[in-house]
Amino acid sequence: MKKKVVVVMLCAMMAVTALGCGNKKNNAIEGTEAAEAVNSTENAESTSAVEYESLSYDLNPSDYVTLCDYSKVPVTITGDYDVDDQDAKDYFEQMFSYYGPFYVADDTKTTVGEGDIVNVDYVGKLDGEAFDNGSAEDQNIDVDNNCSAGSQSSSFIDGFTDDLKGASVGDVIDSDVTFPDNYGNADLAGKQVVFTFTVNSIQKEMTLDDVDDEFAQKQFQADTVDDMYAQIKTFLENTASSNKDSDTYAAVQQYLLDNCKVDIPEDYLTARVNDYEKQFVQNNCDGDDSKLEDYVSKQYNMTLDEVRQEWRSGMEKNISMEFITGAIAEKEGTELDEDGFSSYVQTLMSSNNFSSEEDLYKNYGYGDAAYGEKYLRQIYVDNLALQSVKDNAEVTVEAPAETESTESAEPQEAVDATETEAAN
Repeated sequence: MKKKVVVVMLCAMMAVTALGCGNKKNNAIEGTEAAEAVNSTENAESTSAVEYESLSYDLNPSDYVTLCDYSKVPVTITGDYDVDDQDAKDYFEQMFSYYGPFYVADDTKTTVGEGDIVNVDYVGKLDGEAFDNGSAEDQNIDVDNNCSAGSQSSSFIDGFTDDLKGASVGDVIDSDVTFPDNYGNADLAGKQVVFTFTVNSIQKEMTLDDVDDEFAQKQFQADTVDDMYAQIKTFLENTASSNKDSDTYAAVQQYLLDNCKVDIPEDYLTARVNDYEKQFVQNNCDGDDSKLEDYVSKQYNMTLDEVRQEWRSGMEKNISMEFITGAIAEKEGTELDEDGFSSYVQTLMSSNNFSSEEDLYKNYGYGDAAYGEKYLRQIYVDNLALQSVKDNAEVTVEAPAETESTESAEPQEAVDATETEAAN
């Protein structure tokens, strides 16, 4: 499947890690908008031994751009960005099916029979003393398969659930179990322990009709079912807003690329492409040029010439956007605010696990912190200019030809799963 070249300036913060994976033809160009970035601090340090050509250039974007009228850019985006109560319910049903089965107490059963799921509390003791990670509460267990309910595979040590068979609700049962000799915890390997089970209930698989406030509290940390649906709706609204924003940025950038005239100096384009290749070799081929052809063949199913052509095409679009937004920033007098830039830097550090600003700057500056800081400052200002164009755009929204199903993406705390070491 052919991927489009991404030229979103707001994503310039992203490193080129996408280039180190994948095996589909034409994946090789993904992420060229971050051609200045390397994958890690370690790689940034290694670039000091490589001579990069583009660091010596100091070009004024306005010298190479004839801007179009960008005051009210007309763009059309396609998507369904509206969210209603039914969307929240539909999304919950998808989540309920995907993350299920869920269970609720079956008041018609009092004795554990074949195929039953049992809710228990248990405490594991060695020589009469409870051991670490050997206790748990409110656990649904598949007795027949000796595993957590829904796991569909044996995950507990042999014999863990044997004495629960035939037990009644309310029973407290001591079960002798011996850990295998090769058990990962040396303090328990080969030892006989006692698990004391309290049988709370026999469970049945939930249906949507069984969803109640208790379920909402346990799975969503919401007080009521209505609160749960409100939480889901808010999540979907935020997602839709983000998608609309992203689609608008992409459309605005494409309009600028189509309607502004950019004359990129050939030597600068070549330098950027060459530097990108050098960086790629550092990140993916241990700095060994001789490995590049074999690497791109295996990873992307492309020849080296094809990859270089893709890199050049992507870099040309990327530089064009840099020049266009830079020229707009200069024309509009867009200025960098230090507080905003500091917040931007902190976000980059946090999202990419950098321990210091210097490491971050080296990452975006081929090992040169000063160059990296200058680059990120310019990208930040360019992004402010692009945001202004986007905010003033005349956006037409068209409905998609066919309604697409909502992708499975859940609020982070939607499902609460608990495991203990000793039982596994």
